[in-house]
Amino acid sequence: MRILGDYEKALGQKINVGKCSVSFSSRTPMSMREIMLASMGMREVKDQGKYLGLPSQIGRTKKEIFRYIQSKVEGRIRGWKGKLLSEAGKEVTIKSVTSAIPNFIINCFKLPLGIIDDLNSTMAHFFWANEEGDKSILWKAWDKLC
Repeated sequence: MRILGDYEKALGQKINVGKCSVSFSSRTPMSMREIMLASMGMREVKDQGKYLGLPSQIGRTKKEIFRYIQSKVEGRIRGWKGKLLSEAGKEVTIKSVTSAIPNFIINCFKLPLGIIDDLNSTMAHFFWANEEGDKSILWKAWDKLC
């Protein structure tokens, strides 16, 4: 608590303990957690949630954490009618709209290769298929196309 007191004195800001929370490692013993929480007067949280649309804590299961990006891209693609667009129209749509979704996240985090592969696969299937769920042949490698 001395550190928090020093912070308050140095910056002239008061910490609102009622709004503060603490997150512990899974290896922290329960007795140590209880001592820390009692001395600081804060509550414990397991998951901090998202901040500015990004996960505030990243653990070992990065693929599960970033799975929502894949869902968001698939949701956008489902809304488009691929058979109504020319190949050039599909390419422009994919590059402008779909690529913009993960851009901010990619600038902040290194995405797992599995997520990147899934995104590329989703975009390639949209490009080559005429309708959603249509089995399509990928005539040209996706990295050569875009």
